[in-house]
Amino acid sequence: MLLAFSPHLDDAVLSVGAAIAARIEQGWQVVVCTLFAGDPDLPVPPGAAAFHRHCGLGQDAVAQRRLEDLAALAELGAVPRHLGFPDAVYRWVDGRPLHDRPGAVLDPGLPAEEALRAELGAAIAGLLEELAPAEVWTCAGIGGHVDHRHTTTVVRQECARADLPLTLWADLPYALTGQDPHPVACTTPEPAHLARKLAAAAHYRSQLPVLFPQGTDWQAALGAAEAWWPAAVPRARAGASGT
Repeated sequence: MLLAFSPHLDDAVLSVGAAIAARIEQGWQVVVCTLFAGDPDLPVPPGAAAFHRHCGLGQDAVAQRRLEDLAALAELGAVPRHLGFPDAVYRWVDGRPLHDRPGAVLDPGLPAEEALRAELGAAIAGLLEELAPAEVWTCAGIGGHVDHRHTTTVVRQECARADLPLTLWADLPYALTGQDPHPVACTTPEPAHLARKLAAAAHYRSQLPVLFPQGTDWQAALGAAEAWWPAAVPRARAGASGT
């Protein structure tokens, strides 16, 4: 089994949907677990309400996005798991919304949210024990979105504790800017795998116009290449095989 931890309800498919399709074709079971897929408390912060309007969503925005994700993962043949942590646009810290201005979720100076990271760690550790995956994949945190950073940090931590190999993927569409280059060769997907990725991505109807503004060909952007690479070897494995 391959267990992929996705920050949001689209990240895994947009970033490595073709690679997931290839693994499934090879006979792997692929479970895509989205961490920040929980319903927000109501009323949502003003920034979240603005985000909903931009996406054409109402107060049931997260429920609608979960349905989009279920359809996308069914297109690939992957197994969905949705955890209940709220997206950064819905979170409050010390009585203030975390997303209090445009672009705030990309601010490297946001509060550390240590309690949230501890809860994420416990949930991820539980899934690693329950599912016993042969491989774990997650995002590299390219672009600096706070939820991506939390995901990368905590999945690295829990994979090291569980002595599991970890693969990081280049976060799309953030990695398309070239602002966070990595010394890794991009992989051009096979046409059949790419077709399945694009068919899956098309189900994210609320997000594609936001991520790829008018005039941007999202199919061309997502179809160019995918990139993933091994994360640092957990200490318990270092030198174990001599290779």
